[in-house]
This record gives sequence, structure tokens and C-alpha cells, in this order.
Amino acid sequence: MKLSADVFDLKAVINPSFSFAGVAGGSIGMMLSALYGNSQLNMYVALLLIIVVAFDWLGAIGAALKDGSYSSEYGIRGVVRTTIILTLPLVGRLIDAITGTPIVIADVPISGFYLFISSGLIYHSWMSMTANFARAGFEKWIPNKMLQAVASEIEAKITRSEGRKEAINGNQVDLPSLTPATPTAPVETPENPLINSDLQKDKHDN
Repeated sequence: MKLSADVFDLKAVINPSFSFAGVAGGSIGMMLSALYGNSQLNMYVALLLIIVVAFDWLGAIGAALKDGSYSSEYGIRGVVRTTIILTLPLVGRLIDAITGTPIVIADVPISGFYLFISSGLIYHSWMSMTANFARAGFEKWIPNKMLQAVASEIEAKITRSEGRKEAINGNQVDLPSLTPATPTAPVETPENPLINSDLQKDKHDN
């Protein structure tokens, strides 16, 4: 193997982009460890949750762009929803910490409440992801049994999508008021004495 000065050139390593990537990667690793714990099983479960939520997010954007229901408000609500989903497993970790040391099975620490909450979120996000990809036009790659399982979820998403489209296009129909209208009495026009006196004077002159 021929060595050259390029092998020992640190300019490709010491640069702002490389430093930013290293700091970002380290920060993300510390954040994931703080949220989901140092257990290897916990990290695998957290990684699966993040992947499913990310695909659910992509499917939701694709479906909203396809049917014309995407809006900035919809995007903001999606960010808030994703943040809540990714931080809820922390509640399970806190409950496990309060109730005691996690159970160790085959030298693997098992966090019961953490796995319970994370598994529920993964299942819910998976169903939502499947429904979103079906609405986005990828239903032919989804097994029929899975489509049947998420049929109600698809219908609910279509209903919400129609509501957003009406809000975007400004086509909301004002519903009739349930309060009965208050009847108004006919307005009686008072007689003008000046007009009546002029009419009587004309009759007298004729």
C-alpha cells in the first residue's frame, strides 16, 4: 500500500461541517439515552418507534398533498403530535424508576412500563402509517388483510381531510340557526295630521 501525504491530511476531517455533524450526532445520542435509557433493548424499541413515526409523517404529508388538504396549520399539528409521541416513553421510564429496578431476564434489563407504552405507540403509529400510505396511492403494495384492518382508520382520515379541504377553500356552509326567529309586529304608519288637513282643504275648495 502506497502512503501519501493525503492519508494524513486532516483538512478533510477538521472542518465546520464535520464538527457540526459530530456535535449533532453526539447531542442526539445523549438525548436518546436520556429519553429511552442505556439499555440495548430500550434503544432498539426507541429506534423502531422513531422509524415508524417518521414513515407515518411522510405518508401523512403525501396523502395531504395528493387530496389537497395540506396546510401550514396541519403541519404544525403534526409536529406537535410527533413530539408528544416521541416523548411519551419517558413517562414509562419514570414509572419504572419510581417502582424499582427493571426486571432482568437473560442478563437483559426489561423496563415494563416503558415497553408497554412504547409498544402501544408503535402499534398505533403503524396503523396510522398504513392508512396514510394507502391514501397517498400506495395501496397496491399493502396486503389486503392490512388494508381491511385499517379500513376504519382510512375512513376517519378521509373525513378529517374533507373538513380541512373545506376550511382551506372556504366552502363551509352556514348551518341554519336552531333558535326560532322572534316574530315582529307589523309597523303601523301614523297618520300625518298635516297631510290630512291639506286633503280636507282641497276637498272643501273643490
